[in-house]
Amino acid sequence: MSPAMALLPLRLFLGVTFVYAGIQKLSDPGFFHEGAPTYIGTQLHGFAAGTPGGFVLRTFALPHPILAGVGVALTEILIGLLVSAGLLTRIAAAAGLGLNLLLFLFLTASWHTSPYFLGPDIVFVFAWLPFVLVGAEGQPAIDNVLARPSAAFSRRTRLRLPEAGEAPESATTRRVLLAEFAGMAVAIAGISALAKGTYSAARGLAAAPHPRTSKGPGAAGEAGSAHGASPSGSGSSPPPGAVRLGSGNRLSSGQAATYSDPSDGSPDILIRDEAGDLRAFSAVCTHAGCTVGYQGGVIYCPCHGGEYSAETGEVIAGPPPSGLAPRRVVESGGQIYALPA
Repeated sequence: MSPAMALLPLRLFLGVTFVYAGIQKLSDPGFFHEGAPTYIGTQLHGFAAGTPGGFVLRTFALPHPILAGVGVALTEILIGLLVSAGLLTRIAAAAGLGLNLLLFLFLTASWHTSPYFLGPDIVFVFAWLPFVLVGAEGQPAIDNVLARPSAAFSRRTRLRLPEAGEAPESATTRRVLLAEFAGMAVAIAGISALAKGTYSAARGLAAAPHPRTSKGPGAAGEAGSAHGASPSGSGSSPPPGAVRLGSGNRLSSGQAATYSDPSDGSPDILIRDEAGDLRAFSAVCTHAGCTVGYQGGVIYCPCHGGEYSAETGEVIAGPPPSGLAPRRVVESGGQIYALPA
């Protein structure tokens, strides 16, 4: 087997994966539904937190989350189709590499992943590199057919056979094919969006307010913030070193709020369960560093679908490798306080 043919499975994997990634986004009923765990706006908020290029998302993507989501999905489908077929392979591979590099450096939680090789985007960057350098040379690909023009291929794209001695216009052929593949990408995207079905709240339960908008401790107007996971306490005076989060009556049963840890400023999530007890955990997803939220009685990560128990912080679904670290909070004199870890 030639070295070029040995790379064919990698090329097909990258192409099919990108097509699937675009379809998966557009066919997700919650992707365009505000308040859903997988809503693109919530994902963008999570991606923007703590990444070097978060300002790019806040400036261009967050004001128009639906447009940004559709644009990325369409781009992924088109890149996947071109690479799978071997059309404009080097250009499509360069676009794929650039997209994954942007995702790694600026736009997603991969930046937080440690060690770095656990972040999928950086792995994709180097997987694209051989095809950026040499394209699909030596492999079954439309690019190689166009390099040896045939009457059949010319007839299909130009609607006529070339005249005697006339050289086929390969550039025109590529332009026509590119337009056709772009149309295929739009058609696939449209079918995916139509097939997504109707969104319904997770587990059929009323969703608790998202921590970015809930009127719990740490909301606008309250001073200080912290993290906690210990049961609520009672008494007339807070423990030494405690940081006040706000009035306890601002966080109703079944609601959650995020706040900044008094130790290092990282986000934490505070939950009041149906029994009225307080629990708090680190709000940093252990998979890729996104900020988690609370909905349907579980702690969820909007970036990759991880779920944690709201009682223990343990992983109950998705890719996170470990649970959320508990934080200490107490409720004293009608106020909620966080204690440094």
